[in-house]
Amino acid sequence: MWKRPAEVYGEGNFSLFDHIDVNDIHQGYCGDCYFLSSVSSIAEFPDRIKRIFITDALNSAGCYAVTLHINGESRTVVVDDRFPYCPKKETWAFSRPSKTKEIWVLILEKVWAKVYGSYQRIESGNTGEALHPLTGCPTKYFMHANVRADNLWSRIHRAEEKHFVMCCAVASAADPMRDPSDMKAVGLVDGHAYSLLGAKTVSRNGVEHRILKVRNPWGRREW
Repeated sequence: MWKRPAEVYGEGNFSLFDHIDVNDIHQGYCGDCYFLSSVSSIAEFPDRIKRIFITDALNSAGCYAVTLHINGESRTVVVDDRFPYCPKKETWAFSRPSKTKEIWVLILEKVWAKVYGSYQRIESGNTGEALHPLTGCPTKYFMHANVRADNLWSRIHRAEEKHFVMCCAVASAADPMRDPSDMKAVGLVDGHAYSLLGAKTVSRNGVEHRILKVRNPWGRREW
């Protein structure tokens, strides 16, 4: 069914933004991890999320406008605040805030679904696919198999220092030499998208280790 936030949280008990954080996003039944990992990565810099919104406060009409960059052109997309709700689970059916009662995540997902025609049509996609539409900035996409490990690490490390927004994905199917069980052994979900939130080189007993900080849009099973 479709419900408005006031029906779920109570009138006056929710906000558009509270304290925007990468952990605000929790994926629901819609398989759009590629989109939510992009949103979560952008949320590392809260002002970048707020710049997407033209309507920057709650309103009684429940009408919200945002700016997306579709095929290179800036476009205003307007949605209402009626979102799919699962009565059995007593929560939003698709994306939802993890703990806070904010609706900005639900609005962005509905905007994305509107652009493509439905929630069903935003199932599955490439990691980082939503970064350009959400930010208007150019993006680059790298396949691990086509880039030397040292070069890939250098690019990631430099991007982290410059506060670039990054995502990553696990896809053993793209590498015939890799077994899906390899992913499970280190706590990662195969065929899944993650936000890439940090890259550091640390030393232990004289040995350098390259460490990545990633976040699962499911809001659990992080590695």
